[in-house]
Amino acid sequence: MWALLLLTSFVQVVAQSTTLEEVQHEYEKALKQGNETLKELQKWLEGIEASAAKQDEADNVASKIQHEAEEDFSDQKESMLSDFEKKLGDLSKATDPYMAAEELKKLSKDIVKLAKKQAKEMKKKYYSLRSEEKDKAQDMMQAIQKDAHMAMKTARKVEHFGRKVGQPEAEYEGNIGKAEKTTEGLSGRAEKYGEKAEHVVEHFFEKVEDKVEDRGHQVEKEAKAKAQERATKIHEAMEKAQSSSGPVAFFLRGANRGPLDPEALLSLLLPATGFAMLGLAFAWGRRTPSLNMPPSLG
Repeated sequence: MWALLLLTSFVQVVAQSTTLEEVQHEYEKALKQGNETLKELQKWLEGIEASAAKQDEADNVASKIQHEAEEDFSDQKESMLSDFEKKLGDLSKATDPYMAAEELKKLSKDIVKLAKKQAKEMKKKYYSLRSEEKDKAQDMMQAIQKDAHMAMKTARKVEHFGRKVGQPEAEYEGNIGKAEKTTEGLSGRAEKYGEKAEHVVEHFFEKVEDKVEDRGHQVEKEAKAKAQERATKIHEAMEKAQSSSGPVAFFLRGANRGPLDPEALLSLLLPATGFAMLGLAFAWGRRTPSLNMPPSLG
C-alpha cells in the first residue's frame, strides 16, 4: 500500500516537473519571439529614418506613385490617342465632316478627363502607401506587446508549477518578479519604437504628399496643353477638307446631319451674298438710262 502511494506521488512529481519544463519553454519562446520582432521594428525604423533624411527620397516615392498610376491607365490612353489620330485622318473623307469634328472634340475632352482620373489615382495610391507603412509599425508594435503578454501569462504558470514541485518561495517569487520586469520592459520598448516609427512615417509622407500633388497638377496641365494641340489639328483638318472639295460641296456633304452649324452657314453665305450684291450692282448700272442734261441757255 505504501509502495503504491509512493509510486503515485513520484509519478505526480515527475508529471509536474515535465509540465514545469514545458511552460518554462513556452515562456522563453514567447519572450524570444517578442525580442526578435522588436529588433525588426528597430531595424525598420532605422531604414525609414535614413530614407526620410535623403534629400530626393520624397520625390522618388512620388515618382514611383505617378509611374504606377500611369501604368494603370496606359492601355486606355494609348487606345484613345490612336482612335483620335485615325478619326482625324478620316475627317476629310467623312460623310458629315462637322459631325466627325464634334466627335473628335468630345474624344479630346475624354482624354483630358482620363488625365484627371490619373491624378486622382495618384492621390489614392499615396494614401494607401502611407497607411500601409503606418500599419506596418503598428502591427509590429502590437505583435511585440502580444508576445510580452503571452510571456507574462506563461510566467504565472511557471510560478504555479514551481510551487507544486516544491521550489523555494524565494525562487518562484523571484522568477515571477523578474518576468514582470522583463515583459513590461519589452512592451514599453515596443510602444516607444512603434510611436516613433509612426511619427517618422507621418512626417516623411507629408513631404511625399506635396510632391504627389505637384505632379498631379502637372499631369492635368500637360493634358490641357495637349488638348489645345489637338484642337488646332482638328481646325486644320477642317480647313483642308473644305479647300479640297469647295465650300458649297463641303457644306452639302453634311446637309442631312440635322441643325445647321451657324458658323459653317455664315462661311458660305457671306461670300455668296457679296457676289450677289456685286452682280446686282453691275446689272443695275447697265439697265439705268443715262441722264442727258439739256444745253444751257445762257
